[in-house]
Amino acid sequence: MQITSILDIIDGRLINHPSISFIYSIKTNPKKVREGDLFIVQKEEDIQLAVEHGAFALVTEKEIEVIDNEIAWIKVDSIETTIIKLIRYLLSNIRLTAFYCNDVTYEIFNILIKPTVHTNIKIVPKKLSKFFKILDDIEENDTIIFSDQKILDDIYPVNFDFNTKKYEINNLIEHSIFETTFSYKDKYFSKLKISSLYITEFLDVYTYLGFDADLNKLKKFHYLKPIFVDKLINHIDFGKSDKFLIAQDSEDLVLKEVKYLENKYKYAKILYITTKDIDDNKDIDYTFINSLEELKSYLKKVHFNAIYFIGVSYDNLYEQVSKQNNEPSLI
Repeated sequence: MQITSILDIIDGRLINHPSISFIYSIKTNPKKVREGDLFIVQKEEDIQLAVEHGAFALVTEKEIEVIDNEIAWIKVDSIETTIIKLIRYLLSNIRLTAFYCNDVTYEIFNILIKPTVHTNIKIVPKKLSKFFKILDDIEENDTIIFSDQKILDDIYPVNFDFNTKKYEINNLIEHSIFETTFSYKDKYFSKLKISSLYITEFLDVYTYLGFDADLNKLKKFHYLKPIFVDKLINHIDFGKSDKFLIAQDSEDLVLKEVKYLENKYKYAKILYITTKDIDDNKDIDYTFINSLEELKSYLKKVHFNAIYFIGVSYDNLYEQVSKQNNEPSLI
């Protein structure tokens, strides 16, 4: 691709007079840069490494020192916007099917998809800069799937809603709020590690994948997934306690999950905790704590069966409980 074409695509300004006039590929990871690449600068400390690896051009939104006049240095107003413009251009001449989906479906896709089997399905990373890693592998008539409709509109305007189907579920057994058995058509699903709240999203993905997926991988599904703890708030094995923690960092799902818990877990003591300001219009009686570092000291003082953390990811909560699990207790 010619440097002049890139300048037009991203509305960039050349800040030097390079001897090169083209690039071969686009990278956002300086360790992956090869001779002839254009490197998109997201961290200033990555510049030196990208140049050493042979970058022919660098795009930056900051005023930086030109350390090699042989290559092109391009200034833009916004790296985020530049990434979107480049991806849109690279996809513009490829005939694709593009879907946007909700966060639950997106996570299930990432868990169940088999890259070596479902080669025509490409999941757009939430961190859009990582999409350049798979752009070269996208072929005519492939399908791309993303959870952000607005960004998908920007990079591939002709797109469709993935979550439109309804399913007739039979023989539903809710072993717990975390484990479900049911049948759909001629398929029987026994003790799936997924809440009945999200059966529709599961079937959306599983049917689209041609019923070809390892369902044991649903153990990695984190929505309404419990972290069981003992009286000292130490992490213990699944089902070994009547106390558990749940985390949800997707604001769009909080109210839906809270209503589900209150309906399915009526006789339990459920507490709602957050470490940041939340929308009071959700009408949730929540407690604010300054940080997860206060987790154990607070929970040891209160009676509960379940704690629902608002604005906290499962990974962060699990890491905190596991980390504290290794610390000596004074009790």
